[in-house]
Amino acid sequence: MNHLKFINQAHDIALKNLGKTFPNPTVGCIVCKNNKIISKAVTSSTGRPHAEEIALKKAGKKANKATMYVTLEPCFHSSRNGSCTDQILRSGIKEIFISCVDQDPRTKNKSINKLKRNKIKVITGVKKDITLNTNKFFFRSIKKKKPFTKVKMAISNDEKIAWGNYKSKWISNSKSRQHVHNLRNLSQAILTTSKTIIKDNPRFTVRKKNKILKNLNVIVVDKDLKIPLNSRILNNIHDKRVIIFTSMNNSKSLKLKQLGCEIIRMKVKNNEINLNKVFSILYKLKISDLMVEAGGIFFANLIKKKLVDEIHLYKAPIIIGEKGIPLIKGNQLNNIKKKLLEKNEFNDNLYLRYEIR
Repeated sequence: MNHLKFINQAHDIALKNLGKTFPNPTVGCIVCKNNKIISKAVTSSTGRPHAEEIALKKAGKKANKATMYVTLEPCFHSSRNGSCTDQILRSGIKEIFISCVDQDPRTKNKSINKLKRNKIKVITGVKKDITLNTNKFFFRSIKKKKPFTKVKMAISNDEKIAWGNYKSKWISNSKSRQHVHNLRNLSQAILTTSKTIIKDNPRFTVRKKNKILKNLNVIVVDKDLKIPLNSRILNNIHDKRVIIFTSMNNSKSLKLKQLGCEIIRMKVKNNEINLNKVFSILYKLKISDLMVEAGGIFFANLIKKKLVDEIHLYKAPIIIGEKGIPLIKGNQLNNIKKKLLEKNEFNDNLYLRYEIR
């Protein structure tokens, strides 16, 4: 059989639910017999059932003596119908091609070893890099025990994010802004500050042609609980999570709770909330992917604490000058250790995606 052909198709299937399966990774699965596809599936948009379970259910008895291609090691821990590994054993699958070992300690190598003990032929590492890239949020968050974090910034040629009076509405063009919505669509939550909410009153939705496609979860760092009660992020609050980290416990925090917000009280040290603790708490709350939309000071703080994984820059061909607001206060972009992952042009805007080292 053309094994590479089928594992590549499994990867293509996985992409269909990219950004929809949080906190689970998106996985593609194909069941084949006699060089023909019997069934195929992707992880459900709710994270469960898993791709293997769906594919086996579609295949039914035809799965007996068939070959499975899956982009991630099948789960070992139990679900309503038993683990995917147990379901594979019951199905009669004779061999399985697995792109990548699961890094979740509940599964890591356990499923592979169990399948081998039960005389199923297991081949691993086929197109492993594709799985690692597709589900980078999953692998990095498990490794760090913190969410995978990407920062989005629109900047001028002289690395300013706004004029000194903050009166500029847009630096980036419409094509860049639509790309930002595409990035949001692949994100689990937005991380921001009360300062950004007060200044911009953003909605943090995914929109296309002014149509709202998705209400994103919003995480707010708000030490003194300055967020206005009429903020637009509080609209449609029952379609998303709004989590506020604050030091305050007062009537306003009670009102925000009544509106549907999750309020997490934090101790303040040196006049700031401990962002490392914020990230650790978010991971425990099953938030594994963040997109940061805030100002330069907050961005610099995240960089300083080594909490940023990627930077997405949209560079416009304008000069704002010395009175402009810098991208990173007290630091230059060139001083950050980074690797260029992607470069593109959106009309007159230059898009740059960096990995932070």
